[in-house]
Amino acid sequence: MRPLVRSTALSGYSELVRSLNEDPAPLLKQFNIDPERLGDLDYLIFFHSLMQLLEATAEKLQCADFGLRLSKTQNLETLGPIAIMARASSTVRDALFCIARYIAHHSPAIKLTLDNTSAPNFPRLMLDINVADFPYRHQTTEMSIGLMANVHAMLTENRKKPETILFRHDRILDAKIYKRHFGCPVLFNQDCNALVLTPEQFDFPIKTADSFQRDIIANYLIKKGSNSPFTFIEQTRFIISRLLPAQCCNIKTVAKELYMHQRTLQRRLKDEGHVFEELVDEIRRHDAKNFLAEQRMPMAQIAGLLGYQEQSSFNRAAKRWFGVTPNVYRKAVHTATKQEH
Repeated sequence: MRPLVRSTALSGYSELVRSLNEDPAPLLKQFNIDPERLGDLDYLIFFHSLMQLLEATAEKLQCADFGLRLSKTQNLETLGPIAIMARASSTVRDALFCIARYIAHHSPAIKLTLDNTSAPNFPRLMLDINVADFPYRHQTTEMSIGLMANVHAMLTENRKKPETILFRHDRILDAKIYKRHFGCPVLFNQDCNALVLTPEQFDFPIKTADSFQRDIIANYLIKKGSNSPFTFIEQTRFIISRLLPAQCCNIKTVAKELYMHQRTLQRRLKDEGHVFEELVDEIRRHDAKNFLAEQRMPMAQIAGLLGYQEQSSFNRAAKRWFGVTPNVYRKAVHTATKQEH
C-alpha cells in the first residue's frame, strides 16, 4: 500500500508557483491532486504524488531551490493538531519527541528520530522518507528539513539556529544559498538527513507548556489512529522504532505511549501471536539491515540508534541475526551492490 500524506504538506505551493509566473492547477492535476482542496486538513494525497509534483515543478520552472523556497512558507501549523502538542510541551526536546511520535498522523512515509546518544553534545533530529521505487527525492527532502528548521526556530523563539544541517544527497545548489537559507553550515553526502542541535537547544523551555492540553491532543490522535489503516501491531512497531534510539524502549514505556497498562499490552500482543521482546528484536534486525547498507554510518551510531548502550551487544545481536559481525555483513552488502551495478 502506497503511503499517504495530508495535503497541508503543500501549504504555500499554489502561491509560490504563481509568484514564479506559472499556473499551479495543471501541475497539480497532472498528479491527481485537487487544487481546490489543498487547505483541507482531511484531504489526503499519495506521498509519491507529492514527490513527483515537487520534482516536476522544479524542472518545469527551472527552479532548483523550489523545495527550499516552499519550506519558507511553512511552519508548525503545517502539521495540524501535532502543532498544538508541540506548543504544549515543556521543552524543545519534549516537543520534538511528540512530533516524532505522532508524525505518522501527518504521513506514515515520514520517519523522525531523535538521536542524542551517538554524540551527546550534538543531538540530532534525523529525517527519513520511507518510500520505495522513487529515487528522486531531493526537493521533498530539502522541503522537509527546511520545515523542521522552521519548527525548531519557532520552538526556540527564533533565538537558536541548528549547529549544522546534514543531507544524504549531493549538493544541487550553490553553497551560499543553503547557508543563507538555514543560517548555519550545511553538509552533503552525509550518513543521514538531520538537524544537528545542542543540549542547550534540546532543553530550551517552552513558555506555552500545558501538560493537560498536551494529553487531550494525544488522546485525540490515538483515537484518530484507531480509524486509520494502522493496525494495533503497526502502531506498536512504530512506537518501538521511535523509542529505540532514546534507549528507553521497554514494555512499560511503550504501553504508556499507547495509553494502556503493560499487562493489557502483553495480552493484546499475545492475542495477535506476538511477544514484546521478539517484536523489538525483529525491528532491530530490520533497521540494522537498512543502517548497515549506509556505508558512511559509523558502527557506534548504528548501535545507539538500535538502542544498544554497548557496541559489543550490537555485535552479538548481528552474529545471531546474520551469522557474521556487522562489519563483515556490511562488506558483503557493499560487494553485492557493486556487482549488481
